Amino acid sequence: MSDGKTASAAPVTACPVEIAINIIGGKWKMLVLRSLLLDGPQRYNQLLKSVKGISPKELTRNLAELKASGLIAQVASNGVRTLPYSLTKLGEGLMPAFKSLLVWGRKINSRK
Repeated sequence: MSDGKTASAAPVTACPVEIAINIIGGKWKMLVLRSLLLDGPQRYNQLLKSVKGISPKELTRNLAELKASGLIAQVASNGVRTLPYSLTKLGEGLMPAFKSLLVWGRKINSRK
């Protein structure tokens, strides 16, 4: 350019894998999602028991992030004080990925 300015680079589109990792990455989110995929809707204390080793603070933070990303929701029902967490349609779309991880995990486990 004649004015000494550099041309701005075209906007970089994030890789879909990177986007997915940013949303579901981390040990706890994957385990919370696994619990909801396998056992269906659960209340906070049920999730706290089913996700071994997670602290209440970590569970609260991960649930908030999963809700913000649209993977889980709390659906109101009549007279229920504590609402169960459940997968949204978007969250249910992770089932094939979890099945693939199951197959891959079995292969890794059989190598031991």
